[in-house]
Amino acid sequence: MFALAALAIAIVAWQLNYSANEREQSIKLQTQHYAQAMSQHVLYSLQLADVSLLGFANAIKSMPHRTPDAISALLSAGRTNFHGNFWLAFLDSSGKGFASSDESAVIGTDYSDRDYFQAHLKPGAGLFVGGPAIGKITKSRVFFISRRVEDANGEFLGVLVAPLDAARYAEVFENARLSSDVAITLMHTNGRVIARAPEFERTFNSDVSKWPIYHRIMQDDSGTFQATSMVDNRSRMFSYRKLPNLPLVVNAGSSDVGVALLSRRHYTIASIGLILFLLLMAAGTLVALRAFAALEERENRYRSLYVDTVATEEKLTQSEQRLRLIADNLPIVIAYVDRFENYTFINRKFTEIFGLPYPADPGKTVAEVLGTELYVRTQPFLHRAFGGESVYFERKTVRDGVECCDGITYVPDKDESGCVVGIFVMAEDISERKKSEESMQLAALMYQNSSEGMMVTDAEGKILSVNPAFSHISGYAKEEVIGHQAYELTSGGQDINFYSRMRQTISDTGHWEGEIWHQHKNGDHYLVALRFNTVYDKDGKALRHVALFSDITKKKATEEAIWKQANFDALTGLPNRRMFNDRLRQEMKKASRDFLPMALVFIDLDGFKAVNDKLGHDYGDILLKQVAERLLQSVRNTDTVARLGGDEFTVILSEMKESADAVRIVQDILTNMSTPFRLGQEVAEISASIGITLYPEDAQDAETLIKNADQAMYAAKQQGRNR
Repeated sequence: MFALAALAIAIVAWQLNYSANEREQSIKLQTQHYAQAMSQHVLYSLQLADVSLLGFANAIKSMPHRTPDAISALLSAGRTNFHGNFWLAFLDSSGKGFASSDESAVIGTDYSDRDYFQAHLKPGAGLFVGGPAIGKITKSRVFFISRRVEDANGEFLGVLVAPLDAARYAEVFENARLSSDVAITLMHTNGRVIARAPEFERTFNSDVSKWPIYHRIMQDDSGTFQATSMVDNRSRMFSYRKLPNLPLVVNAGSSDVGVALLSRRHYTIASIGLILFLLLMAAGTLVALRAFAALEERENRYRSLYVDTVATEEKLTQSEQRLRLIADNLPIVIAYVDRFENYTFINRKFTEIFGLPYPADPGKTVAEVLGTELYVRTQPFLHRAFGGESVYFERKTVRDGVECCDGITYVPDKDESGCVVGIFVMAEDISERKKSEESMQLAALMYQNSSEGMMVTDAEGKILSVNPAFSHISGYAKEEVIGHQAYELTSGGQDINFYSRMRQTISDTGHWEGEIWHQHKNGDHYLVALRFNTVYDKDGKALRHVALFSDITKKKATEEAIWKQANFDALTGLPNRRMFNDRLRQEMKKASRDFLPMALVFIDLDGFKAVNDKLGHDYGDILLKQVAERLLQSVRNTDTVARLGGDEFTVILSEMKESADAVRIVQDILTNMSTPFRLGQEVAEISASIGITLYPEDAQDAETLIKNADQAMYAAKQQGRNR
């Protein structure tokens, strides 16, 4: 019995020790699987965000106009691919918010003091992963990743930042926990906790750098150890894994309370069993059953761990599928080329561009896909990329019979030792952008070389740009007018109502055309033919006004001189025969409309020929000018005095209340004409013979009126003149 008891004790002790060791190994394996699975999840999510950073950084790099609206529109266009895991913001070279992919108010906010901005002030920095922080705008618990953005010349444009929601990682950790005694933590190598399940809220950004095991974690890439948690002071088995090339560590721990409880339980049962065994051999059956139960429990644990492993692998597969979905829905070509120039990954856009079926086997070489001629042109850039250099170049090609231009980016993929193991390829069709650039260059050339003055203002009329022709016409350099209101160039020759009507017309119709007086820089006034057109934004609101104008002062003066020569007598300045006929018909219409009579007066000078022959034509011209002045003094402002030629004059007396008014006016004319004229040192005496006809009493048409007046004037001459 002693020998049997000793054997039984040895077997029980061995079994207990074996069970404890098995449980410990099971917990180690479980925590290692947790650490591996969660580190892969974190790594894939960071790679997904980094692909977006790289893609949009290259898109910004190739943008012709980097305005806040344009960059925000670019970032917002890819927002659906982020699945709410993160969003993007672009900080300019001074660290201020410039654009974002969502509606957050980051624009204008200063982030120059943040580590994710400071890290990229010097070129050469890769992906930066920051520690946990509270968002300056969103106030959410996040940690930031960022990449430097440069232009084609390598000049620093700014930083693309992706704030990653730490709560989402905590949620994934919480869903992955299969028991309450499991704790999963994501922490930064600076000793700060980013996400933990459980107790995420309390542990966020807590400092674990004073944890005795922390320095051990920092030394190795992975490991397993037993320690007491700083959060809840519980003893756990911990396994950790560092993310390759990233300052992040995933730590998974499982409590060993079950081992201690199981050990005490087994010791108690074994003691009772041994006592009963010594008393009754039947106790051996109980010991056997207990051992079988322990074995069955261990197998159940193994089954549970297997199920957990399968679930974790399924989650990893889903992450890969999401990454594939994002890549297939990007509007650019995404591919990966290994060191042997074989494509190991291609997206849907790649198959569309190169006419491959989707999904396609990515095992083809670069030379096979591009063809000999295109591969020869591309090979120098491949060699530079495999040499460790990030390369961007533009490549012209023909697709479907149409000439296209692609913007290609090669980003080398390096291993831990710095050797290039492959190349990330991004390609985008920039044909339309090239055409737009050519159109813009042509428009700029026309703008700069147009003979018409051009001026661009904002919706409020503030001058934004002028062309050289503007400066030539106005005398103002562009630096002197930019920022000023357009109306400041006017001469003030138009009243405020004119400008109010002009602005209202532009507001209602989008354009205005007319003539307006401007003031030259030297003070001279000049007349311009002005045309305003409005440029609207996508919402239909007025964005810009474009004004085109030319100096028509000389043209107007010439037209006015020609008109005056055609309608006025060159010697006296009175209307000539052509103007007289127009005025006569106008006054006849007015008289018919207002029922007021009018009179037509023909005047012929008596004795003018004798003065002309005696004193000469020069004195005759002076006399005719003085006759014109006296005639104007003799009539009313509403009457018209005209010279038909020679010494013949006419007067149109309009709007008379009665016929006697005509007699009174004509009598004044006779008196003035018979008064001697002083011609320098000479004196001339003449008189006038005058014929009068009334409308509508004497005639109903202009020809008859003229004929009647002429006949009456000759009757006056025949009756003795001066009448």
